[in-house]
Amino acid sequence: MILFCCLLFDVGHAQSSSPLEQYVQEALNTNIALQQEELSYQKSLAALKEAKGNFFPSFGIQARYSVARGGRAFVIPIGDLMNPVYQNLNVINDLGESATPDYPTIPDYPQIENEQVNFLRETEQETMVRMRMPIFNSAILYNHRIQQNLAQAEKISVEVYRKELRKEVKTAYFNFAKAKKATELLDETQKLVEENLRTTESLHRNNKVTIDQVYSAKTEVKAVEQQRATAQKNLKVAQSYFNFLLNRDYETEITLMKEQQLPQSVVSLEQARANAFQQRDEFEQLNYFIAATDQKVKLSKGNFLPNLGLAVDYGIQGTDYNITSESDFVMGSVVLNWNVMDWTTKAKTQQAQIEKEELFKQKAATKQQIGLQVVQAFYELEAAAQQIDLAKAEVASAQKAFQLVQKKYHQGQANLVEWTNARTQMTTAEQRQNIAIYDYQIRLAEFERAIGQ
Repeated sequence: MILFCCLLFDVGHAQSSSPLEQYVQEALNTNIALQQEELSYQKSLAALKEAKGNFFPSFGIQARYSVARGGRAFVIPIGDLMNPVYQNLNVINDLGESATPDYPTIPDYPQIENEQVNFLRETEQETMVRMRMPIFNSAILYNHRIQQNLAQAEKISVEVYRKELRKEVKTAYFNFAKAKKATELLDETQKLVEENLRTTESLHRNNKVTIDQVYSAKTEVKAVEQQRATAQKNLKVAQSYFNFLLNRDYETEITLMKEQQLPQSVVSLEQARANAFQQRDEFEQLNYFIAATDQKVKLSKGNFLPNLGLAVDYGIQGTDYNITSESDFVMGSVVLNWNVMDWTTKAKTQQAQIEKEELFKQKAATKQQIGLQVVQAFYELEAAAQQIDLAKAEVASAQKAFQLVQKKYHQGQANLVEWTNARTQMTTAEQRQNIAIYDYQIRLAEFERAIGQ
C-alpha cells in the first residue's frame, strides 16, 4: 500500500512539473478570454451587491429654491368689506362734530383697496433630508435570491471555460508536437535523399547507372524540400496558435515533453460515465438556473402581496434660508402599496413556470448529451491507442524493408524506383506513428474534458 501511494505521488509530481502543465497554468493566468469571463463573474457579484443594498435604508438630500413672477392670483375683498363701514363712521363723526361742540376731532377713515395675493410666492425654498426604508417588500427579497443564484451560475461559467481552455492548450500543444516531429522527420529524410543523390551520381560516374536515375534522385530531393516547406509552415501556424492561447509572442519557443512523459488513460467506460455525471459543471450550473427561475415564480406571485415602507423627512421651508423653530419641519410616513388586481401578474407567473420546466428538460437533454459525449470520446481514445500499436508495427516493417532495399541498391541489385518506394513507405510509416502518438494525447485531452476534468 505504501509503495502504491508513493507511485501515485511520483506520477502526480511528474505531471504537475511537466512542461505541459506549466503551460496550462500560464494560460490560466494570462489568457485574455478567460479574464473576460472572470470580469463577467465580477459584474454578477456587483449586481448581487446592488440587490442586497435594497434591504438597507436610503438617505438623500432634496433642495429647491424658486423665484416666481406672475401666475394665478386670488383677491381678498378687504376694501369691499371695510369701505362702507368707514364711510358710515366718517358720516357719524361729521354729524357729531356739527351737533356737539365738545365732540372729539377724529380723522376720516381712508378708503382701502382690495388685497391681491399671487398663488406663487416671489421667492420660496424647501430643503430636506429624506430617509426611505422598506419594512416588507417581497420583490426585494426574491430579487436578491435570484441574483445569488445567477452569480453562482456565472462563477461556474468561469470554471467551465477554465477546463475548456485547459483542453484547448493541450490540443494546441500536441498539434505543435506533431508539426515539430514531422519537420524533424523530413529533415532526416532530406539528408537521406541527398545522400542517395550523391550515391547515384557516384554510380553514374562509374557507369553503373544511367543519367535518368540521377535526374530522378534530384527530383526526389526537390519533392522532399517542398514537403519540408509545407511542414515548416504548419509548424509556425501551430506555434503561433499555442502562444496565442498563452497570450505570448507568437515566436516564443515551446518545450516539448519526452514521449515517456506522455500520460495514459486507465479509466473504464463505466467509471468515465459516473465521473462525468458527478464532475461536469453544467449540471450544477443548471441547478442554479432552475433555483433562480423558481425565485422568479415566487417573485411573480409576490406581486399580490402588500409592500410596506417607512419614510422620514426633515427640512426647512420658507422664503429664505432661516433655520428657526417656525421654518423647520419633520414628517414621518408609513407607506402601504397593495396591488389588489393586476391581470399581467398571472401571465408573468405562467412564463416563469414554463421557463422552469424548460430548464428541467434542458438538464435531462444535457445528461443524455454528456453521456453520449463520454462514450464517443472513450471509443475514439481506444481507437487512437490501437492506431499507435499498428503504426509502431508498420514502422518496424518499413524500416527493415528499406534497409534491405538500400543495401541492394548500393550493390546494384535494386533500381532507384525500388529505393524511392521503400524510402517513401518508411517516411510515411514514421509520420503515421508520430501522428498516432499525438492524436492519442489529443483524444485523451478531449476524453478528460468529457468526464469533467
